[in-house]
Amino acid sequence: MLALLFSVGSASLYAAPQVIPQAQAAHFCQLLIADGRSVSTLSTHAVKTIQPADSLTVEQIFAGYVLLADGWQSMRLFPHQQGGVVSWYSATDELPHSMDSEHQRYIREVFPRLVAEVQTGHWSTVDAYVERMIQYQCQFGGSNLSPRPSSAAIIGIFFLFFASISLPFLKRAYTELTY
Repeated sequence: MLALLFSVGSASLYAAPQVIPQAQAAHFCQLLIADGRSVSTLSTHAVKTIQPADSLTVEQIFAGYVLLADGWQSMRLFPHQQGGVVSWYSATDELPHSMDSEHQRYIREVFPRLVAEVQTGHWSTVDAYVERMIQYQCQFGGSNLSPRPSSAAIIGIFFLFFASISLPFLKRAYTELTY
């Protein structure tokens, strides 16, 4: 699985973007971060620390800082389980010897590769890296992490909510039409 994480794409030399597109920034901010007290999404963390700008979302500002200004180095984004305990590490932390070399390599190399793709504007490749990082977090972050709801689940919930709100109105309209 980890081999696939490195085969997402390769970077080429183009002018680096100044702003992360909103869709990629929102996707990136779905990653989890351990801040010493709890584990939450980067979006939750960003909202606590950054105010939105006139034309940029909080996620765009935060993702720009992390991906364009090397702000990722101290962020604890990578879980590791040992003896039933989950610890979170940054790419620059000293990793435990119990962690196999393939995981250590992934933790050390994924952000430089992701940043290279951001700098070249390969947004579909950026999305693929982020999605695989989220999968990594869910797989190795322990049972206390629940997978993100799928788009289909969100649409289904929205449909049920809309139906429950609309049902009384539809019932009344049907009653008025039949009498």
